[in-house]
Amino acid sequence: MSGMEGTISERGRAIAQTSLKARLQPLLSDLYDAKDNPDGIVDMGTAENHIMTKDVSDFANRKIRTSSKTFTYGEGPWGSKRLRIAMAKHMNKYFHPVSTVQPEDLVFANGITSLCELFGYAMGEEGDGILISRPCYQAFIADFGAKAKIKCVFVPSNGTDQFSAEIVESYETALLRAKAEGTNVRALLLCNPHNPLGRCYPLETIKALMQLCQKHRLHLLSDEVYALSVFDNSDPAAVQFTSVLSFDSTPYISPNYLHVVYGFSKDFAAGGLRLGCIYSRNTALMDTISAITQFSWSGPLNQLFAAEMLEDTEWLDGFFTKSQSVLKERNEKCRAVLEDYGIEYAHGANAGFFLWVCCSSRIDFPHSFLSISQPNTNETQINLRPEHHT
Repeated sequence: MSGMEGTISERGRAIAQTSLKARLQPLLSDLYDAKDNPDGIVDMGTAENHIMTKDVSDFANRKIRTSSKTFTYGEGPWGSKRLRIAMAKHMNKYFHPVSTVQPEDLVFANGITSLCELFGYAMGEEGDGILISRPCYQAFIADFGAKAKIKCVFVPSNGTDQFSAEIVESYETALLRAKAEGTNVRALLLCNPHNPLGRCYPLETIKALMQLCQKHRLHLLSDEVYALSVFDNSDPAAVQFTSVLSFDSTPYISPNYLHVVYGFSKDFAAGGLRLGCIYSRNTALMDTISAITQFSWSGPLNQLFAAEMLEDTEWLDGFFTKSQSVLKERNEKCRAVLEDYGIEYAHGANAGFFLWVCCSSRIDFPHSFLSISQPNTNETQINLRPEHHT
C-alpha cells in the first residue's frame, strides 16, 4: 500500500477501482468533430442521439428565459411541482397507462444512473442482488454496486431468445443459484426497450417476468428510457414497445413491487441535462428515495429546460417524429452495409441507437478500449468497447 492509499478508507480504495476516468478521459477529450476536430476519435461506444442535439440546442436558445428564482435552490432535489406535472402529462400521453400517472408518484434526480443507485439503496441491503439478463448495459454494475452495494446477478440466455417467455426459467435458475451461494436477490431489472440489443419485450414475456417477481417477492424495475426512440422495422422479429404501465398488471404483480425509470438522455437527446425520474406507487420506497436525493440533485435551470420541452407538446410531437424517422433511416443504412460485407447482426432491432454485430471473425480485440488505426496518421480513429455490454 502506498503512502497516499493509506490516507483513504477501505471503501474509498474499493470504489476507486470502479472509476472509468483513466480510460474515458483520453477519449472524451479528443472526440471527432467534422469542423473542430476532424482527426478526433469516432466514438462508437456511447449511446447518444447526436442526430437530434441541434434541435434541442435550437429549442433552448429560443425558449429558455431565466429569472432570479432559477438560480436559487428551487423547490428541492426531488423535482419542482411544474416539472412533475409536466412529466406526468407526458407519460399519460405517450405511455398509455391504465392508471393515470400522478405528479406525486414521481421523484426526480440527476439521471437514471443516480436513480438506479437510489433504488438499490432503498430496496436492498448491502450484498443483495438484482437480476439482469445478458448482454446488458455494462454500467449497471457500477450504478447498483459502487455505493448501494447491490450485486448484479446475470441471467445467461443459453440459446433461449431472451425476449421470449421461455427465458423466465433462466431467471429463476439464476435466482435460485444466487440464493444457494448466499445472495439474497431482491429485484429484477427489465431494460425495455433493450440496451444493447435494441429490441422490445413482448407483452407475454413482461407478464411472465411479473409473475416470477410476484412469486419470489422481487421488485421489478423497468428502465424505459428508450420508450420513444422506437421506429418501424419490417423485420418479423421486431416487436413494438409496451410499457409496464400500459396494461392492468395487478393480476401479475403487486403495485408495491412495480417501478419505472425514465429520463431525458435518450428520447430527448439531452444526456448533458442530467435529469431523470422514477415512478412508483410504493410510498415507503419513494419516501426513502426522496430522503437521499439531495446527493443527486438536478438544479432549477435543468428542471426549467425540461419542463419547457415537456410543455411544448406541438414541438415535442414533431421532435419525436423526426427522431424516429432518422433512427429508422440510419438503422436501415447500417444493416445494408453489414449485409453487403457479409457481417452477421442480430435481427429485430427497432429501438434506440443499437445493432448487435458479430465482429469476432473480423477484428481481434486485444484491449477493452480499441482504437482502429493509430494516432498521427491520416486515417480515422474509431473507438469500440467490446466489454461495454457484458
